[in-house]
Amino acid sequence: MRKHSVVARPGHLAPGTIRLVTGTIWRIALVAAAVLAGEPSHASDFFGPETSTSWQPEVDAYFRLADGLRIQAQVQPYLVPAQQVTQVSFGVYGAWYVASILRDILSPDEAKRHAVDMRVGILYNATFDPGTAGPGNVWTLQVELTPRYSLPLELVVSVRNRISFNWATDGASGFYFRYRGRLQLEREFDVAKVPVTPFVNVEFFWQQPPAMWTQFRMQGGLQVGFDAFARGQTVELNYSAITSLQPSRSWSSQIGLILSSYF
Repeated sequence: MRKHSVVARPGHLAPGTIRLVTGTIWRIALVAAAVLAGEPSHASDFFGPETSTSWQPEVDAYFRLADGLRIQAQVQPYLVPAQQVTQVSFGVYGAWYVASILRDILSPDEAKRHAVDMRVGILYNATFDPGTAGPGNVWTLQVELTPRYSLPLELVVSVRNRISFNWATDGASGFYFRYRGRLQLEREFDVAKVPVTPFVNVEFFWQQPPAMWTQFRMQGGLQVGFDAFARGQTVELNYSAITSLQPSRSWSSQIGLILSSYF
């Protein structure tokens, strides 16, 4: 794959801001390490009992419309075999690169080149088999804003801010608002001209109702790019530990596999 040219680097941080961002990342890492390294009873108090593992494959297709503008089509199943839950989310998004180019990359995902990108979409989540979860078809209007910053050692930190307005149907809970804030640290490696990007992130969920923080997620994964057709593809494997804070505390594992194609 060819590297894309760089015309500006506005996303680089001043030394004081670098210290602030890296300090925040280290504090989050230390808190997580302290919890995980503590006595088992303390860790159990924080995370709660473990529940069933879920699986979330995803297929995305990105279509470039113009410089700085693309649309995305998404299909995302959600499976919990132990609870016999089967859901599928269908989404269409428009994305804009609202800031100048940040860095040179091998990945075909153009959004990662830019200091800031914005995405707006509409989704429909269909429940095919509710299992023990009950019915829950949901329409969602979603808006995201993601700034990115360059750190030393070619690291990149991004802060994805996602808000969604959700309308549940089929006798479910009606309207609810949700905010998801995600802090991610990643680095792309050039492995024989193949982009290999490990990443870690933490994400917090706030929801109204009940007007409180409802979920905390820690995730790690690996994304690899390749060039089979069109402008390229990426495949991502990730693992998440998801802690539900409301209505009662529990945690579960989630395994995700994402295939993306860029046209």
